[in-house]
Amino acid sequence: MAELNVLKQEDIDDLVRQYEGRAIPRFVASATLASELKSTIHYAKLIAISSKNAQAITARAGEWGQGFSGITQFIEEIAARSMVCAADIGAASRELSRSAVKLMNQQKFAAALNRSMRVNEAKSEELREILQRNLKDQAQLEEETNGYYRSVRKLLTEIRDCTRALKSIVANCRIEASRAGPFQESLFTIAENIENAAERISERIAIGLRLMGLLT
Repeated sequence: MAELNVLKQEDIDDLVRQYEGRAIPRFVASATLASELKSTIHYAKLIAISSKNAQAITARAGEWGQGFSGITQFIEEIAARSMVCAADIGAASRELSRSAVKLMNQQKFAAALNRSMRVNEAKSEELREILQRNLKDQAQLEEETNGYYRSVRKLLTEIRDCTRALKSIVANCRIEASRAGPFQESLFTIAENIENAAERISERIAIGLRLMGLLT
């Protein structure tokens, strides 16, 4: 399986150290999260491809592949659900990142307005009105950001359940592969590919949940 250039737990340790105990800005953590979770789609697709390959092999295997064939339907369903979930995670995490950047810009603008109000008393009332609108926009963006945060967390839990189900199915795949005679080796490879892809998704989920923790 081709390895992607993805973050490891040590990379996040480095990120935390860079801020020397200070809170990591939301836009940094959310952008890292959005980039990192892209890879879940790649691994979910690999599971779907393995499922299709298994179907092709069991079709050729005839009676030898009957046991494994009964499992492929479950794999395909979970793979399909994982792909939808991974795509939704990608979309929600990108929105989370965009929302966090907008919020940061609004906060900077508010700070600039406050500075202007201190040095330009003649226009303070006019600037105060702009600041009030800005604070209202910030509140809305906070609400949106929190909504995307909850969505990503829920989706991460959902895809984690999918990968747990896949790992359970892999054990059955190996049992049925051992009964597949001349097709045994090919089906063992399929089971291994599914297990590896599920494991890679589990690792991404662990990284994603840690990054989510940095956003709170």
